[in-house]
Amino acid sequence: MAIHPPSARQIRNALQVGFAGFLATGLFLLAGPEATRIDAFYLVYGVARSLLPTPEASLKAARARVVGTLFGGLVVMMLIQALSNWLAVGIGYVLVKLLGRRLGLDQATLMNAVLMAVLLVAIPDYRDLGGLYVLYRTGWHLVGLMLGMAVERLFWFTPLLQRLERSESALIAQLQDLLNQEPAERAPELISAYASHCSLRSIVLKSDQAAMLGTPESQQRQEWLERAVRHGVARQRVPLQLASIDADGCRDALRQLASIGGVA
Repeated sequence: MAIHPPSARQIRNALQVGFAGFLATGLFLLAGPEATRIDAFYLVYGVARSLLPTPEASLKAARARVVGTLFGGLVVMMLIQALSNWLAVGIGYVLVKLLGRRLGLDQATLMNAVLMAVLLVAIPDYRDLGGLYVLYRTGWHLVGLMLGMAVERLFWFTPLLQRLERSESALIAQLQDLLNQEPAERAPELISAYASHCSLRSIVLKSDQAAMLGTPESQQRQEWLERAVRHGVARQRVPLQLASIDADGCRDALRQLASIGGVA
């Protein structure tokens, strides 16, 4: 299997994680001897979990970690007042699931809450700390998350709409590159790029910049981009004698796309 060189985004993310981890280590050393190795783990783990491929994914994961830890810790802390054995794990799991779903918590948050139920009951040192363990875990983890997200936004941060524009430009360039080559079974590559673009577009639609994509021009661009991708994928799959038909369709869609303003 060929080894591909790391992309610019992967290099950037690695540098962010490394720098944020360096700051987290310095912060832990400044905390003095009262900070334990477990505190260091949650601090550094919070940094790593906060630096995902996109800021939106980082924020979503951070929210799930913090809310899940607090929610699971609260439920189990009340439970172990009555039970202190493994039966509390099963009851805690059911309570976390039932109450969490009733409150509308997502699956990632519930998983973190269930993890707290297991840790608080299964590990004697954590059970002895009780509520203090929940606070320590949440506090150090929150510091790590905030530190990581601060580094993410200070270094090489790209606004959401600008990332969408770059994604669209990269997709158009990929289509044009494919049109200049013979069909070579590259449909999965094109489908994956378009799926990533659509995923990014859905994030923009949920943000405060959704109005930028609600204009008639933007909707038309999205329709022509989708048509260009459809023809581009078909060109990679149809018999060679029919490939020119989809090539013409793709070129026409790209010309229409170039004549419309906005972003798809």
